[in-house]
Amino acid sequence: MAKLKDSLQNMMRRREADMESGREPASDYDTLLSDYQELQRMFEDQAQLINALQRDSGADPLTSLANHRTLGAELERSLATARRYGRRHGLILLRIVDFTNLSNQLGEAATDAILRHMASLIRQNIRPTDIAAHPHFGEFAIILNELRAVENATQRAEEICAIAASTPCVVGGRSLHCMVVHGLTVFGQDDEATDILARTRKALADAAPAGSVLSS
Repeated sequence: MAKLKDSLQNMMRRREADMESGREPASDYDTLLSDYQELQRMFEDQAQLINALQRDSGADPLTSLANHRTLGAELERSLATARRYGRRHGLILLRIVDFTNLSNQLGEAATDAILRHMASLIRQNIRPTDIAAHPHFGEFAIILNELRAVENATQRAEEICAIAASTPCVVGGRSLHCMVVHGLTVFGQDDEATDILARTRKALADAAPAGSVLSS
């Protein structure tokens, strides 16, 4: 608001200076166009500032889950715990099947609704000690801290995929079921973050598609 006030005051001063110097004041059309362009620049600056603040916050603005940078930092933190206490953790990557094509078919509003729906399901089905993230388009990640057994991680990943498939997202009167595949890596004190991500991403790539988003 302060910047807007300053801008309007500058415009008024320029007009007064034109009149005092004997120059012909700008036409109403020119004045309105100039004012519009100035306001447009201000709004663009504000949008860039908001985007920068959202990036720095560590949260994905659409889903409110951790973004890719925060995921990396949390993975390093889990590794530090593993090295200090000899504990084991897990990383799950989840991908909505054929999501790019589905997004093109359904449009932006439906795409955003599906991503928020998935984020909500994940948030409701993890422990307080786990970390959920939306690092990439159509992809989610979960850091499972303090694993008791490898089987627990596999079970958790399969449960979330099953919940996603059985819980519809209602968009514009349509019921959309998200089919999800997963990749999983259990890691400990001898692992490195880049290797963990690479292994989990390979496991995700090797996962057989389970279906697509169906409407009913």
